[in-house]
Amino acid sequence: MHTTADLRVLKSDAKPQRHISRRELAQVLLASAAAGILSPLSSAAHPLHRYLSNSALLDFADAHLSAETSKPLFLSAEQFAALDVLSEAIVPGSRNAQAASFIDLLLSADTHEVRQTFLASLSAVEASSNGNYHTKIVSLNSERLRDLLTALSAPASADHKHFNDLKDWISGAYYSSEIGMRELGWTPERVFSTFPGCSHPDGHA
Repeated sequence: MHTTADLRVLKSDAKPQRHISRRELAQVLLASAAAGILSPLSSAAHPLHRYLSNSALLDFADAHLSAETSKPLFLSAEQFAALDVLSEAIVPGSRNAQAASFIDLLLSADTHEVRQTFLASLSAVEASSNGNYHTKIVSLNSERLRDLLTALSAPASADHKHFNDLKDWISGAYYSSEIGMRELGWTPERVFSTFPGCSHPDGHA
């Protein structure tokens, strides 16, 4: 067991982590997919995958997400708040990874069809919250939010497809971030033959 003094020494000797851009992370994910390595992202057919090779957009994402005054580019403030709550509930750590902001940015550059599909999914989950608890997603306590997502994730749920659509966006945004990749154990000095599983003790919703 390390003493407090030992921990101070360990911290002082540790090398500071270098910030990894989304462009660099995308290159890792694309190279892994090309090599047949299982990706932590959603299906390759998901719209998010198209952006992994769009270097200009990924560079803009880094600049936009690092700006202290950045605001949603596509979603309304209410929609963004709901997405942020859902993101953190479905994939813990998503708020720190700015998953909702990254999704909003990608949607701002996507087609009308993709946007409408996303909004339909978000609206369906919001409607389920109102129907079951007579309140918006952002007003649900943690227990009710967990119960809502558990019900929506059930294959028999009428909104199962909408839940999966949002989960794919959220997990993709999270695991294409530096926080998500480092959670899996990836660093610039370490290369995987496969990506290890998620380390959250209870898994994701």
